[in-house]
Amino acid sequence: MPLIVALALAFVSLAVISGIAYIVVLAGATGTAERLLVDKAQRVVDEQVRVVHSRLDPVQEHLEMIAALAASGRLDIHSAVDMREALWAMMTKVPAISAAAFATFDLQLDRVVRRPDGSVLRDVVPLGELPNVLAQFRQMQTSHRTFWGSLFWSQTQDQPVLNVRTPVRRIDDAFIGGLYATVTLGDFSYLLGRDEPGSHFFILVGRDNVLAHRRLVDSRGLGLSEEHPLPTIKQVDDPVLARIWDPAVRDAQIDRALGKLGHVVEAEGRRWVFVYRELRFFGPEPWLVGQYFPLEEATGDLDRLTNGAIVGAGTLAFAALLALFIGLSMARSIRTITSAAEAIERLEFDAPFGRRSRLREIDDAGHSLDKARGALKWFGAYVPHRLVFRLMELGEDAVRSRKRDVTVMFTDIVEFTPHAEDLAEQDTADLLNHHFALVGACIEREQGVIDKYIGDSVMAVWGGLSRMEDHADHAVRAALEIAQVIREDNATRRAAGRPPIRVRIGLHSGPVVVGNIGAPGRVNFTVVGDTVNVANRFEQLGKEFMSDGDEIVVLASAATLAAIKDRPSLGAELPEPVIRSVKGHEDPVKVYRLV
Repeated sequence: MPLIVALALAFVSLAVISGIAYIVVLAGATGTAERLLVDKAQRVVDEQVRVVHSRLDPVQEHLEMIAALAASGRLDIHSAVDMREALWAMMTKVPAISAAAFATFDLQLDRVVRRPDGSVLRDVVPLGELPNVLAQFRQMQTSHRTFWGSLFWSQTQDQPVLNVRTPVRRIDDAFIGGLYATVTLGDFSYLLGRDEPGSHFFILVGRDNVLAHRRLVDSRGLGLSEEHPLPTIKQVDDPVLARIWDPAVRDAQIDRALGKLGHVVEAEGRRWVFVYRELRFFGPEPWLVGQYFPLEEATGDLDRLTNGAIVGAGTLAFAALLALFIGLSMARSIRTITSAAEAIERLEFDAPFGRRSRLREIDDAGHSLDKARGALKWFGAYVPHRLVFRLMELGEDAVRSRKRDVTVMFTDIVEFTPHAEDLAEQDTADLLNHHFALVGACIEREQGVIDKYIGDSVMAVWGGLSRMEDHADHAVRAALEIAQVIREDNATRRAAGRPPIRVRIGLHSGPVVVGNIGAPGRVNFTVVGDTVNVANRFEQLGKEFMSDGDEIVVLASAATLAAIKDRPSLGAELPEPVIRSVKGHEDPVKVYRLV
């Protein structure tokens, strides 16, 4: 439908509907009972979903606000006191939050917990003492969005808790920590029923496990534990809810009216309408959100509606609302396209445009934008985001060839080929993707750029995109962080009965040519020169230094150590050099083993 036709229809509809509204009301009187049942069922389930969002969305929004302050530097993440005070301020603003915490990159958890007796616990806990939280922290390292995690048992609260997590990333997308917030099931059930104390609300996980119910406001006596955190529908002392999955009362009119909204069962000598909707947002498992009410509450309004109908005012209001609805729908569709374009500008390619429109121009624009997003998503997967942002900032000047002093890193998995021969194709890909995610997070956190992947190897550069005086400092810190992450990941692999991954890393600093290299139709923005070759040779030299028991070896050249600006801040003592010959160089070179 063309846009001009849609606007004309909106105003014509206002006039036409006003004239025929009275006839429509009379003609629809025969189906009033059915429509009332649908209307009530729809309103009940819509309100229940809205209440769930109104209770949990502020938790996520305030957590994202704290993350934004930390990412921008307005909140000092290195001050445990500042972070805990910020988390406590958030908890006072959102009473639903029972605990909040910030996990730092040095594997410490600054947390604030409201105990059941009302007192507040503020402390710092090593993540190593909380295996589940450490695993969640590693998951956040590779995540770029806020997400709700699986339900888990809180020893401090002595009950199950919902939890939301958000990674904290600087403006350059480097990961610097993770934020958590939890909501106890008791508080959640209390908040859902607070405004309507007489409502029969419920939230189920699966068909039998109860996540929210008035009985869970105080769960004592239900026998909940870490092994059985949720009661079943037969354990919450609600005889009506316990019959929810009994055979439905068969009635053609009721079945046709309710459709997928719910069904009617008989319990306690009455007929009850169950209405529900699946909600997929607050965790990996879908929720079934709903209420139940006596059937007569829906059908008893028929007489009152018939006697109280004011045809003229209702007709005019309906026509005005319809015109407003059409206008708002058009505005919402246009705004959706605008938001999708803005997301593409920010290089956010994961969320598709998705929403269809009945307006031809808007629908065509949406389809075109979705196709562009799909194409650019692949572009973003092959080109570093920091390079794209640099191109957007400087245009062609960003890729003009020039000479720069940089530090180049090469990493390689030891004996990967024989290791991969025992794995299925997908397992091999999963292993590499997991390894590259760990290594890439450390490189990006230290402002490095991954130049390319070469099989199971990574080539990264510091100082290539823009001049970086302390490129060697960042590169060495990244190598030390990779060593720590590889050891932690190997501990997890051993616990799961899988062999460890052994890695060699070589670092070298010096001049390179930076720019677009390749044929006119296929170029790479990369660095070339002897510095790159020497860095690769240092990674290969790791074979001579690595013993059977070593998980990782990090070798650096004398040029790299000489380029370091702040050596004490690296936290690593300078080892004695070893003299080795490097292929392609007549003179031997000094080799420093950092790890």
